[in-house]
Amino acid sequence: MHTVQKILIIRLSSLGDIILTEPIARALRAKYPDAQIDFVVKKEFAPIPALFGSLSNVIPFDLENGLHAIRERLRTEQYDCILDLHNNFRSSVLRKIGAKKVFVINKRTFARWLLVKFKINLLKQASDIIGRYFEIAKHLGVIDNGSAPRIIVNATKEKKAAICPGAKHWNKRWLVENFVKIAKRLSSQGYAIEVHGAKEEFDLGEQIVNALPSATVKNLCGAFTLAELPQKLTACELAITNDSGLMHLANAVGVRTISIFGPTVRELGFYPRGANATVIENIELDCRPCTTIGREDCPKGHFKCMKEISIEMVVGEIERR
Repeated sequence: MHTVQKILIIRLSSLGDIILTEPIARALRAKYPDAQIDFVVKKEFAPIPALFGSLSNVIPFDLENGLHAIRERLRTEQYDCILDLHNNFRSSVLRKIGAKKVFVINKRTFARWLLVKFKINLLKQASDIIGRYFEIAKHLGVIDNGSAPRIIVNATKEKKAAICPGAKHWNKRWLVENFVKIAKRLSSQGYAIEVHGAKEEFDLGEQIVNALPSATVKNLCGAFTLAELPQKLTACELAITNDSGLMHLANAVGVRTISIFGPTVRELGFYPRGANATVIENIELDCRPCTTIGREDCPKGHFKCMKEISIEMVVGEIERR
């Protein structure tokens, strides 16, 4: 496409998936510096793409206002092309607004199902989620150069460590007692400990806070809005996370991030990119992955994917540099 004046990106949720759209938004801006590049997203996540620096407008999607109402609003913009990076029912409705070109992500749904259910791995050579976003934009002349998401916010670095023990689903959470031990180790090394997460994870944060001297740790789960959180994380030197949205956010704002992966694997596409990101996982288990997005139980009943990731493995990575 030689003349592109208006581009719409659709990615409604969730936090990590939205953060992973930043490289393609940045590449589109570099390719089309004068274009109008808009991004439609659920309103609760709108503060994140607003920080990308590459978008013309962030359009908050609110179901209370009606799916068809926002579709008609988008229709008036007369977009040259739409990139549907979500490809679900709602995004399929929103993309039907008469754009000249519509590109839709291939989620590899069947291949992911085969990997989870039968451990048939057709994804060994597949690109990650960022790469899959770029696949559909090749006709726009942008390519994936391997860049990690980048969100630039100003904050002064302090000797602080962010402990992020939560995840939406139970089996993506490393044992809380292990987060406690890591927090104690970091506190003994002079780090101030900040426990970050959603307000629903406040009680989880309290289990860590109650195990450490009160002067060295703060439970900040739910304390900040999504607009405020990037700056708070940027001030930290280190983040210890699960496979979660906060992993992607910490990595995007430039924090050295060490993440524990249990039931999920690289081929699903959500490994963090960049030299500052490290994943620790139990690669010996033949039952991984048991899910694409998480579960509330362990299908085998042993939870070895998390229980066999030791404190020493994480401490060794912390001390590696």
